[in-house]
Amino acid sequence: MRSLRLQLTLTVALVIGATLLLAGSWLGARLHQGMEQSAVARLTESAEHVAAFLPFELPDNWSQGEFAQPYSGHYWELIQLGDGEDAGRFAASASLTDYELLGADVAVPPTVVVGQLARLTGPLEQQLVAVWVPLPVGPEPGRFAMLIAVPAQPLDQQTAALRSALWRGGIVIWLLCVLAGGAAIAAASRPIRALQRQLLSLQRGQRQRLGEAVPSEFSGLVRSFNAVLTAHEQTVARHRDAVAQLAHELKTPLATLRQAAEAGSQVSSEEVLMRVERMMPLIEQEIGRARIHGPSPGLQPVTLVKQLQRAIQVCRVDHELGPDAIRQDVPATLTVPLEARDLYTVIWNLLDNAIRHGGLPVLISATGDGFAIHDGGGGAQLAAIRPQGIGLSLVETILDAYGWTTTISASPEGGRCVTVHPQVATPN
Repeated sequence: MRSLRLQLTLTVALVIGATLLLAGSWLGARLHQGMEQSAVARLTESAEHVAAFLPFELPDNWSQGEFAQPYSGHYWELIQLGDGEDAGRFAASASLTDYELLGADVAVPPTVVVGQLARLTGPLEQQLVAVWVPLPVGPEPGRFAMLIAVPAQPLDQQTAALRSALWRGGIVIWLLCVLAGGAAIAAASRPIRALQRQLLSLQRGQRQRLGEAVPSEFSGLVRSFNAVLTAHEQTVARHRDAVAQLAHELKTPLATLRQAAEAGSQVSSEEVLMRVERMMPLIEQEIGRARIHGPSPGLQPVTLVKQLQRAIQVCRVDHELGPDAIRQDVPATLTVPLEARDLYTVIWNLLDNAIRHGGLPVLISATGDGFAIHDGGGGAQLAAIRPQGIGLSLVETILDAYGWTTTISASPEGGRCVTVHPQVATPN
């Protein structure tokens, strides 16, 4: 895949080339139009000049200057307009000899428009440019018009020279613009190359995070990438801590059983069960820690009511509760940005703790962005005592992974209220 810098340079070159081509075409057309208008003005002036020196009664083939040299390329024909017998070719330059520019019918060629330059084929297949000029000549002004023509080669040579100069100038300007654009792209892509070097250093283990001193267009990307790295490190750290904690907690009961076995004494089944019962909660706790999903890119908020209903149903079965023992007052549209399994684990552990160590009835209510679980026993004096236990430790671990926490307060229901809410950001 080609580099972004090369793609941008090629795009700039194409855009500049297309722009210069359009501008050059428009400028060339305007200059060519100006040259034609200048030629029309010169020919009109020449026609009026010739007409000013015409005698009242013209001798045959009266003319002067270049218009007197046969087939010189400079011609004029004076036409008497109207529908009478006198209408037709009134006079012509000596350079035409016996050639008629307009032909025998004396009609104006369709390509000839008054005041505009037209192209004609003259004697000896000469290419001419001509102008049809009405003249106020004679006793009745407007009865005469002159078709005056000159060689087309000088105008064509000027046009060709103009187009060649435009092409050469356009190419030079295009090259300069492409070089300037390439230099600008190279300067603007320095932050991208710096990020590329940081990613390479990150891959080699030479750094832990991307630097946030980047343009504002990349700041969100860098922060999100660093957040993903942080979440990954936290997940790995949780797994390592879970394994280390599990190994430490299992070491003591297993060592006791080993000592009893090495002593040759008979280990009673009661002692084995006691040791196993001590180990199982620890194993379940650390397995729960290892299963924490944690935040991930693209995480969609989960509907709280759905997970509440699952946890309430399980608690009613486990504790053999009636339908009024656990109540909920949560909007059906309230969502929480936790993975569904983690949210269920939090709700179930808090409900189980409220039933076991608080008292009935239990109420779940919505509080802003989070929710609260109230129990009905223990009294307000227990509000300041933070609940303890393996399940609640797992709850704190899960919530901390998502940037959430719990707050303990007195409940209007008469017991303790555990509120689950986002952590308050600490100002920098």
